[in-house]
Amino acid sequence: MDAHHLGRRAQAHRGDPHAAHTGCRCHPHRQRESLVGVGEVGLAQALSMVEASSLPRPLLLPPPLQEENICLHWASFTGSAAIAEVLLNARCDLHAVNYHGDTPLHIAARESYHDCVLLFLSRGANPELRNKEGDTAWDLTPERSDVWFALQLNRKLRLGVGNRAIRTEKIICRDVARGYENVPIPCVNGVDGEPCPEDYKYISENCETSTMNIDRNITHLQHCTCVDDCSSSNCLCGQLSIRCWYDKDGRLLQEFNKIEPPLIFECNQACSCWRNCKNRVVQSGIKVRLQLYRTAKMGWGVRALQTIPQGTFICEYVGELISDAEADVREDDSYLFDLDNKDGEVYCIDARYYGNISRFINHLCDPNIIPVRVFMLHQDLRFPRIAFFSSRDIRTGEELGFDYGDRFWDIKSKYFTCQCGSEKCKHSAEAIALEQSRLARLDPHPELLPELSSLPSVNP
Repeated sequence: MDAHHLGRRAQAHRGDPHAAHTGCRCHPHRQRESLVGVGEVGLAQALSMVEASSLPRPLLLPPPLQEENICLHWASFTGSAAIAEVLLNARCDLHAVNYHGDTPLHIAARESYHDCVLLFLSRGANPELRNKEGDTAWDLTPERSDVWFALQLNRKLRLGVGNRAIRTEKIICRDVARGYENVPIPCVNGVDGEPCPEDYKYISENCETSTMNIDRNITHLQHCTCVDDCSSSNCLCGQLSIRCWYDKDGRLLQEFNKIEPPLIFECNQACSCWRNCKNRVVQSGIKVRLQLYRTAKMGWGVRALQTIPQGTFICEYVGELISDAEADVREDDSYLFDLDNKDGEVYCIDARYYGNISRFINHLCDPNIIPVRVFMLHQDLRFPRIAFFSSRDIRTGEELGFDYGDRFWDIKSKYFTCQCGSEKCKHSAEAIALEQSRLARLDPHPELLPELSSLPSVNP
């Protein structure tokens, strides 16, 4: 019994007319025993072999179960994306074929395992490969299923736009975070020969290179005394935020003000509640699958490798905490995020030399994420954490972006224009030209308007 035949048998049992004539000839009871034996014992053995060995060659299952399947085929058949990821990190061959010509992607597509398909595609699996029956992964997928849409999007990305030369995306780093996040963040490039960015140090939390005097005294923290999951209106941390803005799934409530987001005070180490209470979302780290990729016009960008519901925490804007005075003397201000302190000295986060995946998120005039100021380990109002949440549902493969703000473009539009391509774009060369034309009709001295012809069309 192999993954190919078991998959076909399962399809025949579900009433798939195409698969019925190729069903396995094994007795159903023996088929079930074989599946359990390999699914539980074989994969456990495969995983232990991968963790205990540094063999660079593909690992084969031991006879008599061997029909030229590697462990990755079995992980794909059982739908275990976690084990498949371990195997890929151990250098198992993503495009290995079994006796029937099936790659792991063929099997995952046939069984409609969406997470496995997304994982294989993000690692560069080729959905156009055909097995011995002439089927691609696309041919084996139920039409308009989640897997079908994922393969369709991948095909569009591979084909590119119009008659542009096809360039296959190549994985140039399997995890830019080097294991510091809950999930790996791969880097791919299918546009040019630019290598994975290495001109900064990846960090998962804000850092300081000079004394900031942040008040981290635990006795100064306002905290709750909840014994439940902090879902009641009596939670002091929720009251500090006006209310607890997270639902049971850790997403922002529908009524959350996305235009002028309130401050969020998450529970902290002085609270009496458990670590898994509902008011500890940002401090739990990145949980959505993201990818750093080379865009056609905007340099590096970040896109979603999964569907992200509205209100989901994406990531923090992480970097070096500096004063506004220090920011003024730094040559490169492309990665500054103003903390908008209302009183006293102003501070910024600079992700130029130290940062996380958020430093690559581009500006979008029609943004799909919003920044929210959050307090967790301290409540020093001068130094909020900047957390990005999805402002609407985000599709798999969609680029993430937030609005850099008019203040940014008031300065930067002198040097480059926006390339987001949105119908709502306000800062493209065309939009600026229209605005200048409008102002010229109102201004009796149009010669005083800035020249547009010298502006390069490049996004930061």
